[in-house]
Amino acid sequence: MSDAERPLDPDRRGRILQAGMALFAGTAYGAVHMDAVATAAGVAKPTLYRYFPTKEALFIEGLAWTLADLRDAVEATQRRDLDAAGRLRAAVGLVLERVGALSPALHAIEGQGAEFGERSRRVLRQGFDALRGALADLLRDGIGAGRFAVADADLAALMILGGVRMAVHGAPGRRPPAPAAVADFFLNGLSADAAAPPQRLARLGALR
Repeated sequence: MSDAERPLDPDRRGRILQAGMALFAGTAYGAVHMDAVATAAGVAKPTLYRYFPTKEALFIEGLAWTLADLRDAVEATQRRDLDAAGRLRAAVGLVLERVGALSPALHAIEGQGAEFGERSRRVLRQGFDALRGALADLLRDGIGAGRFAVADADLAALMILGGVRMAVHGAPGRRPPAPAAVADFFLNGLSADAAAPPQRLARLGALR
């Protein structure tokens, strides 16, 4: 059986996707070449093209793979031995880290032509919709436990995801916020009563 006739290996495909997305995350889209992807993945260039015939195909499938992997990681926080707030903090940290790594790729989508750009944006919408669903499930668990007072978990998840995307994607060159700071904002909001315990106690003492 020739190489062209062999079934595609899922593990090798995953290794190529991981290598490709690492390059897209650290290098401008136009500067990423398939030779570099093949080298990073440890495969021959003809093998790479069996799995992904074009750089565009690799990018789009890599985007879908990355977002699906992030969704799975967020879903896995529901099984961690943490309270509802701790799980949300863990999920926000994951989203900040991985969406932040995607920032160069997201900027690349904005600069591409109509067909490639639209296909990329469609994959992006689908991936973020699934991610929003995972965050909403996390919030519903917290609502059920009496930890969160949220009227609409889907809307709250959309706001968390939108806030994270703006924080890591909207200001090129700016350091992304600390995950704990972002999680605290969504957990405590803008209420003055949400200050850290020592600050709260000092304020209450001054009122006595």
